[in-house]
Amino acid sequence: MKTTFKPLLIGLFILLLPFLGCKMLTQHIYNRTDCERFNIDNIEVRTGINIPAVDEVTCEIKAKENTKVSVFRLSKPSLDFSHYVKRNDFIKEGNFYVNRGEREDTEWEAKLNEADLKLVVSLVYK
Repeated sequence: MKTTFKPLLIGLFILLLPFLGCKMLTQHIYNRTDCERFNIDNIEVRTGINIPAVDEVTCEIKAKENTKVSVFRLSKPSLDFSHYVKRNDFIKEGNFYVNRGEREDTEWEAKLNEADLKLVVSLVYK
């Protein structure tokens, strides 16, 4: 019994390793609050909004307010605007399409301007 248990345990560990690695990477991305690595991924994981191909990105951290503001200029050739707005639950408010939300540890507002394809995402970390 001991001889079959050890290979089974090793096999189970090998199967679980990729899942544990993905979970740890996702948690690492979620916990980042800077503008350096994984900025787009952090926003996508926290807000559920897909950030498509972009031509330009700017990001600013406001440490005192515990906020991050990222501005994306979306890539026009790869964007079906009406599909993108519908898929990401944006609502038309004046000249902008807006998506707002809140989680236990994050509050966000995303504003999308159809004229210049500028997407401004503001995150407040609680």
